Amino acid sequence: MTGTWLQPGRGAHRRGLRGFAVALCLAPMLCVAESMHGASSATSQLRITVIVPPVFRVLQVTPTSEGYDYRVWTNMRSVVFGGREYRFDRIGETTLRLRTSPDQVWMVHGL
Repeated sequence: MTGTWLQPGRGAHRRGLRGFAVALCLAPMLCVAESMHGASSATSQLRITVIVPPVFRVLQVTPTSEGYDYRVWTNMRSVVFGGREYRFDRIGETTLRLRTSPDQVWMVHGL
């Protein structure tokens, strides 16, 4: 064995060139396929779901002549204090006026 079995045969070089020539001829066809009608527009859908837990915090309680002022922060639409529903038009800090003391207030929040 002289090592000639490691070298490609005479026809292998020509077959390689022929395959390269065919691939070179098909390359413009691939570019044409991508630039057809509708290739410049695309549609897609993406759905993101964010779950925010309800938060209600009493920041400050101030006694007044009419009862108590509760300065609260909430991200809920409504809260029930002592059987009465209070609705909020925005998220954030607001002041509630209640006649009952903080010891006697019970809260039910609506989601």
